[in-house]
Amino acid sequence: MKSRSRIATATAVALLAAAGVSGLALAQGGLTGLFNARGTIDPFEIRDRGAKLKISAHEPIDVAIVGAQLAGGAQTGWHTHPTDSVVSVQPGGPTLEMVTERHGTCVEQTFGPGRSFVHPAGPHNFVNTDGARPLTFGVAYFVPVGATLLTPIAAPAACP
Repeated sequence: MKSRSRIATATAVALLAAAGVSGLALAQGGLTGLFNARGTIDPFEIRDRGAKLKISAHEPIDVAIVGAQLAGGAQTGWHTHPTDSVVSVQPGGPTLEMVTERHGTCVEQTFGPGRSFVHPAGPHNFVNTDGARPLTFGVAYFVPVGATLLTPIAAPAACP
């Protein structure tokens, strides 16, 4: 079992080195990147008065769209991002559990299939609590040009 753990760790380190390009690093061995696209966009504004939506960037930023699949019972491992991002959970699949550390407290939230949510840049871990089915989700990142999308960290003391 130690050999398997070493292989998983070596794989995670190698993929972490590529994270700036691919936008996704395997933290626990159960996370698979399905696709990624990343590009720099000049200043822009998107406005939809009907939806009361306004998104703008006053300087160039990178927009990255990442699709991922988390194996049954797997987790991403604790990590951070440079900014908050938006996650969409694929319809028809399992529920995503997000564990975050906020103000020294461990907080668990669940998001069902077909739901989208803003997930924090700060410490968090995604968990697929369904032991049998994979969980597929997409993430939209709006980050500084060239920023690393994912930085693995140790679990916060508040979260076992």
